[in-house]
Amino acid sequence: MIMSKIRVIMAGPMPPAIGGMATVLQDLQNSSLSEQVQLEFFNTFKTTAEGRSLFSAIKSKLTLWVSWIQLLQGKQKTIVHIHTCSGFTFFLDSILVCLARLLSRPVILHIHGARFDQFIDRLNPILFRYMQWVMARCNNIIVLSESWQQLLQEKLGVLPFVVVENGVPISVQLSVNKEKNKGDLIQILFLGNLTERKGTWDLIEAMENVEGAVLNFVGGEEDVGIFKKLEKQVNTKHLKNKIIIHGPQYGEAKNIFLRTADIFVLPSYAEGLPISLLEAMANGLPVIVTPVGGIPAVITDYQEGILVRPGQVEELVNALNILIGDGHLRQEMGIAARKRCEEQFGIEITVRKLLNLYSEVI
Repeated sequence: MIMSKIRVIMAGPMPPAIGGMATVLQDLQNSSLSEQVQLEFFNTFKTTAEGRSLFSAIKSKLTLWVSWIQLLQGKQKTIVHIHTCSGFTFFLDSILVCLARLLSRPVILHIHGARFDQFIDRLNPILFRYMQWVMARCNNIIVLSESWQQLLQEKLGVLPFVVVENGVPISVQLSVNKEKNKGDLIQILFLGNLTERKGTWDLIEAMENVEGAVLNFVGGEEDVGIFKKLEKQVNTKHLKNKIIIHGPQYGEAKNIFLRTADIFVLPSYAEGLPISLLEAMANGLPVIVTPVGGIPAVITDYQEGILVRPGQVEELVNALNILIGDGHLRQEMGIAARKRCEEQFGIEITVRKLLNLYSEVI
């Protein structure tokens, strides 16, 4: 079948939404996927003001669903590809699944989110059965790693799961040989939404025992009020000369942080397959991460980076000090990280897998 005749409607949060899911959609929009299928995007990011009335909220959702139905009309071969995550978002997206199936459109559900397993565990029996019912209506359910596939199969039973790893754009040329002058501070980058789940407090504690480096927190506020709490902790511990909280960065501003960093760190307690990790690898950065979610399928200890156990601050301090003190090791790991990303986690690799999936579904 000629893929260019296939229409793919991709639903999910689009920028200015921040986070991994929005980045995935933006990267796919800028990839060759838009040249090989008729790709249309349906933005599910909430655009109404905080504190809106119940009437306004209901009206907004009804308008969204009507727009969705209108978008699915027509005789052209159409695939619906819905990006979702845990919590109330899943149930809102489940309405999109049901409406698409009522209109006889094949549906691919794409699961993101680091705590989707915990979300399942907290559901009452009625909502759990509803989730199973919705997922059974899907032609395929994309998960980000084999470990996630196994975990969700154990919890939800036999469903049409398929693994499609996240991918990121790969620049044509990149220099990972970052010469440092004597006395230059090593730039450590944390890139991601700021939340306790990603080990932010562990990093602050670790930086008390790290010298010769600056930690740059780059990301939005996932835990409400965490910016002020982090700033207070930094001031209390007298770490203003070691830790800078930059807030969310977009486009070229974010890329500058990736290009100028020397080390990437993400000591998370739970993850899917973090886009920020893949972006760091694509930029030739050695990484310090925890073996959670899909990360063990990406990072081999002391090859592309160093693995530390979640919550083990001493291990985190040791890993940071090792890479801060060894420029040759940073370079070797950065080269290995870049190579691994090129071979397995480029956005065009993801595109090829999606095209195969679309071909099977249609």
